[in-house]
Amino acid sequence: MNNQIYEVIDTCRICGSRELSDVLDLTSQPPANSLYKPSEETPPNAPLQLNFCDSCSAVQLSATVDPDYLFNRYVWVTGTSKTAVEYSHFFAKEVIARCKKSTPSVLEVASNDGTFLERFKELGCEILGVDPAQNIAAEATSKGIPTVADFFTEEVAEKLTIEHGKYDVVFARNVLPHVKAVHSVVAGIAVALQNDGLGVIEFHDAGLILEELHYDSIYHEHLFLLSLKTIEHLLSGYGLKIFDLDKSPISGGSWVIYVSHESQKKSQELIKAELNETKIGVNTLDGWKKFALNAKSHAEALKKIVCDSEEKLLAYGASARSSTLLNFCGLSNEHIRAIIDKNPLKVGLLTPGSNIPIISYEEGLKQLLSHDKILLLAWNFKDEVIADLREAGFKGQFIVPLPNKVHII
Repeated sequence: MNNQIYEVIDTCRICGSRELSDVLDLTSQPPANSLYKPSEETPPNAPLQLNFCDSCSAVQLSATVDPDYLFNRYVWVTGTSKTAVEYSHFFAKEVIARCKKSTPSVLEVASNDGTFLERFKELGCEILGVDPAQNIAAEATSKGIPTVADFFTEEVAEKLTIEHGKYDVVFARNVLPHVKAVHSVVAGIAVALQNDGLGVIEFHDAGLILEELHYDSIYHEHLFLLSLKTIEHLLSGYGLKIFDLDKSPISGGSWVIYVSHESQKKSQELIKAELNETKIGVNTLDGWKKFALNAKSHAEALKKIVCDSEEKLLAYGASARSSTLLNFCGLSNEHIRAIIDKNPLKVGLLTPGSNIPIISYEEGLKQLLSHDKILLLAWNFKDEVIADLREAGFKGQFIVPLPNKVHII
């Protein structure tokens, strides 16, 4: 690593090819979760540039920010999302329904606060989490979800299997796109999984990002935008085979794929999804070039709507994706008074690049009732947030930036 917090790659992260094409420059901006106190220095910038591999069609970032900088103290907590908590119950039941054991041993890669592991514990399973965020891993362990505070790698997986044996289920939700050492993580999953075990991998659907213009899901933690084709290519190098998939409501729309060491017949749902990827051009450079043009037009349109407002707006949801959106659109504390967020770890901090203060839900409600509009940055939790704020008495308009275009509700 240089004196900077990032390094620029010159080969594909999946296949090693040097044939990389530029797709979209989202400007140099701070890592999305580097929220900071008003008394602290502003966080450093890193390039946020999307590339396409002409050899294996993997869509990826041109720069890698130091993982220690990104993940050692993390501010996203799964349990703060009602949608995620509700989905965790469905997820656990779907996974166990596909297992050969009624109470499998379960290992989660990047387990965060243990919300999803807790569902398996409730169903009688032996559980273990691995997560690099020291603060969140300690919190999970204190709540009865044993969590190893470390980055999951092939080496860590080998150590865990010596101590605990192999696992009937290994799952990794929204983690593979985040990791620099992605090959080591996939190798670790293969090592930790029983020969007849079930691997489960959730990731934001690159096809949906392309079709619905989710450019705000591009940030430094997401080194890849994975398609079914690119993840199958990655997994096959470690003897893991995809045989089925589900949809997840997380991140505005994700795939959950089921994999195993053993060859199994692909489900009709998986075959249909793979054919749809071909249809929409998710594995083509032309498809992503069109995406880039649409993203630039959308950013200009959203900035005009915000700037045309007669008052400084309040916004809702200081998420990682909101950071990309604000910085790419050129919106800052000059345009937005504050961002409301329910996560106590974020309250009192400023957003990176845009320098907007984050306030609590309770404080936000006091201010919001005198406003007639709010910018819904957490648009992927639209139904949940709108229901909450309507119940709290807000009768104004919601500016919902995505999917596809700006919506006024």
